[in-house]
Amino acid sequence: MINTTNDPSTPPTQRSIGELVQSIRDELLGVVHHEIDIAKKEITGIAIKAGIIAACAAVLLFLLLSAWVMLLFAAATGLQALGLPYWASFLIVAGVFVLISAIAGLVAFLVFKKIKAPETTIETAQSAVDAVQGKRRSNAVSYDDTFEELYGKQVSSRTE
Repeated sequence: MINTTNDPSTPPTQRSIGELVQSIRDELLGVVHHEIDIAKKEITGIAIKAGIIAACAAVLLFLLLSAWVMLLFAAATGLQALGLPYWASFLIVAGVFVLISAIAGLVAFLVFKKIKAPETTIETAQSAVDAVQGKRRSNAVSYDDTFEELYGKQVSSRTE
């Protein structure tokens, strides 16, 4: 006789091996789908930050290339004219490009520093592996609580 609920006061019922295997399969699929949902949420946040970094890097590279061109024009004009009007204006424009690219680089660096590994996904996946292997962790993670705590949505890992 097998108790089909987690409540010890519930009387045991008979279930076939096929029903037990199907139940285990359904539970495992529920856990896997829940892990995928958590990973999607965390990876989306990382992808947005990576997009910001890529955009800032593109701005930085474009402006640095533009500044380099301006510096070349300034040097050529300065050697030719040895006067203030042309090369001074080119240097001022190049300086503005360098300043803007430095700001874009700083923004990219600050966003990059804030990127973290998907900690909850790693922790819950490790808990699932430990549960399958029969290990108990002292700081066990409840999948529903963790997801709700992270994303403010109550989601059940069981399909109904």
